[in-house]
Amino acid sequence: MRDQDLLRQIQDERWISELLVRFDFDLRRTENGPVEAVRLPDGGALEMIAGDASGGAFLLAGPPADSRPVVYAGSEGEGGLIAADLRTALALVVGLPSLHDATSMPFGDGAALREWLAFADDEIREDWPELDDDRARLRDALGLPEAAGLLAGLHAAAADERYRPVSDLGDVYEPMTS
Repeated sequence: MRDQDLLRQIQDERWISELLVRFDFDLRRTENGPVEAVRLPDGGALEMIAGDASGGAFLLAGPPADSRPVVYAGSEGEGGLIAADLRTALALVVGLPSLHDATSMPFGDGAALREWLAFADDEIREDWPELDDDRARLRDALGLPEAAGLLAGLHAAAADERYRPVSDLGDVYEPMTS
């Protein structure tokens, strides 16, 4: 499925777009655009498709195509590539406590990071007992893979300097990973 078809499905099926807001992927946040205008280091365009509650933006990179890389530009000046395509980006957003949690420590062998993410999920479940069921519903409806197998790819993607957002003033965003 093409990125545009996936976005259209999210827009057309209200329950999906409303549930994605709980996962901090809100299509309505595009109305005001990102906190500041950003581009790729090579001057390439970024198209905002959603935002999060902290003022961050999810952006499709490059010219229109069936599938485009997804870049995150945080409101605190951190950002980078999160996935090679929208479906993978959504799998991360839905399957992880947050992108911030998933990039808050080095990947290493992944064990410490997975333990941290499990702890964060347990904290979320205290206020959102349906978390796992809601994740499963979205994965089924959108054909998303499980996020656990995508952590190493997220860390590798976030290190790709070609996708680090740059402001109109020429300021390069900080890496999302440590």
